[in-house]
Amino acid sequence: MGPAASAVRATDDEDVVQAYIHTQFIDLFLSQSKRAQAGQVVSALLVAFIWMQPATAWWAGGWLLLALLVTAWRALKTEAFIRQGPGSSATVRVALVLGINGGLMSLPLFGFAFMSEVERAALSIILIALATGSVGTTAGYRNVFLAFGAPMLVPLALAWVLSAHPNESAATAAGLGVLILIFLAFLVSVAKQQYRVFEDSCRIRFAESRLNAQLQRALENESEAHRTKTQFLAAASHDLRQPIHSMNVLVAALSMRDLDDRSRDITRLLGTVNQTLAAQLDALLDISRLDAGTITPARSLQQLERLVAEHYQLMEPGAASKGLSCQLTLQGSLPVWTDPALLLRVVSNLTDNAIKYNRPNGEVTVRAWREEGKACLAVSDTGIGIDDAEQAKVFREFYQVDNVERDRTKGLGLGLSIVQRLAALLDIQVNLQSAAGQGTTVTLRMPLALEHNGSTPAADTTRPSAGVGSGLKGLRVLVVDDDAQVRQSMEMLLSEVGCHVRVAAGTSQACDIARQHPLDVLLTDLRLQAGDDGLQVLQAVRALQPGLRAALITGETAPDRLRQAQGAGVPLLHKPVTLDTLRGVLEPPAPR
Repeated sequence: MGPAASAVRATDDEDVVQAYIHTQFIDLFLSQSKRAQAGQVVSALLVAFIWMQPATAWWAGGWLLLALLVTAWRALKTEAFIRQGPGSSATVRVALVLGINGGLMSLPLFGFAFMSEVERAALSIILIALATGSVGTTAGYRNVFLAFGAPMLVPLALAWVLSAHPNESAATAAGLGVLILIFLAFLVSVAKQQYRVFEDSCRIRFAESRLNAQLQRALENESEAHRTKTQFLAAASHDLRQPIHSMNVLVAALSMRDLDDRSRDITRLLGTVNQTLAAQLDALLDISRLDAGTITPARSLQQLERLVAEHYQLMEPGAASKGLSCQLTLQGSLPVWTDPALLLRVVSNLTDNAIKYNRPNGEVTVRAWREEGKACLAVSDTGIGIDDAEQAKVFREFYQVDNVERDRTKGLGLGLSIVQRLAALLDIQVNLQSAAGQGTTVTLRMPLALEHNGSTPAADTTRPSAGVGSGLKGLRVLVVDDDAQVRQSMEMLLSEVGCHVRVAAGTSQACDIARQHPLDVLLTDLRLQAGDDGLQVLQAVRALQPGLRAALITGETAPDRLRQAQGAGVPLLHKPVTLDTLRGVLEPPAPR
C-alpha cells in the first residue's frame, strides 16, 4: 500500500471509505458486464459443441438454452437487480449472480466421463480461462471472484480425479486435479494483490474527491463573500446617495445663515465630512462600473499638458492648505488620443494619494514630457513611500499602506485600483517607483497622438453647449421613478426649461400614459418597486411608441445590474444627474 493510501486509511472515516470502495466496485463490474457476457456466450457455445455427444445431445442442447436465457436476463436485469440496495449488499448480489453463472458453467462436467482426452482438455482450458478472466472483471474482490471461479475449478479438479480415462493412470488424473486446485490458489493470490491495488486507488480517489469538494466549497464561500461584498457596496451606494445629496443641500443652506464662529466651524466640518463620504461612494461606483465592464472610453484629441495644467490649478490650493509645496513641469506639446474625463480621474487619484500620504511640509511634483514616442506624466511625493513587499498589493481593492486606524480622510483604498483599471482601458502603462520613507512616483506612459494610426486625428469637434433650455422647449418627456420626491423634482426641473412632463411610478402607469399621449423621450429609473424595473418600462413603452428616445437613470453599483442595463442599448446615467448631463439625451439629434 502506498503512503498516500495509508494516510487516507488512517485519517478518513472507514465506513464512509468502504462504502465508496463498494460503489466503485459495483460501477467497475457493471461497466465490464456486457463484455463479460459476450465472452460467456462464446464459451457456452464452445462447451455445448464439446458436450454434444449422441448420449448427451439433449442435455447439451437444454444446457445451452438455459445458459443463453441466463445471459439474456443478465443483459436486461443485472444492473437493476444489483443496485437495489447500498454498496455492501450490492456486492453480495454480484457474488450471487456470478455464483449462478459459475455453477451453470460447471454442469457440463457431468458428461466429463463420456468425453475424449482432447475434449476434456478443451473443456478444462475454457473453464480455467473463464476463472482467470474473472480476476480482472471482479477487481480481485476475493469473495466475488471465488463465487464465480470456485464452482468451476473445484468440480473440474474432482472430475479429473473421479473420471479417470481408461488409457491414463489414476496418478496422472489426480495430479491434474491437484494442479487445478493449486492454480485456483494462485489465482486467489493474484486476485488479492489486484484488489489491494484497486482498494488503494479508490482510497486515493476518495481523498482527492474530498479535497476537491473542500476546495469547491472554499471557492463557493469566496464567491459568496465577493457577491455579499458587491451587494453591500451596491446597496450602500444606492441607498445613501440620495440622503447624502440632501445633507449637502442642508449644510449649504445652513452655511448661508448668520452663525456664530463655533456653529460656523461645525458647519464647515459637516461639509468636509459629507464631501469625503460622497467621494468614497463615487469610488465604489467607479469600481462597480469597472467590474461590470460598462465604461467605454470616449476618445478625442486632447493636449495632455493643457489637461494637466488645468488639474494642477484645482489641486494646488488643497495641497497648499495642508502645508505642502507643489511643482509643475510641462515640456512642449503633448497631443494624445484619449478620454479626457477618464484620464483626469486617473491623474486626480494619483495627486490625491500624493497629498494624503505625504509628510508634513512635503512636496508634490507633477511632470509631463515626451519620451521615445510616448507622452509621459509623473506624479511624485516626498511621503511615507511603499516598501518593496507592499508595492504589488497597493493596486488591490481596499488595501492601504500605513492606515491601520482607517482614517476616513485617506479614503477606502480604491484609488490605485481604479487607476490601474482605467489605465488598462486607455492603453496607458503604469509604473510605480517607491521605497519606504523615500516617497513615491507613479508614471503614466501613453502613445502620442501623432503616432496614432500613423497620422494626427482630427480635433475634437463636439459642438458647444447651447443655452439652458435650447432645443428642449416643447419636448414631451415621460419620467418614471418609484420615488415621489424624485418624480416631483424632475418634473419641476424639466418644466422649468420648457418641457411638457408626465410622471409615472412604474410600468403600468407608464403604459397608460403612452397609450394616451405622444412622447419624445422616456427617462426611467432602473430599480423600481415590487419586482418592476426600468428595462420592463423601456420594453413596454417602446412597444406602444416605437423609436422613442430613452435613457436609464440609476444609483445602482452592482456589476450584474450595470451590465444588464448597459445591454439595453440606451444611455445609462448615474445619480445624481444634472441638467447638463440630461441635455445629451433630451435634445433631438442635429440634422445631417
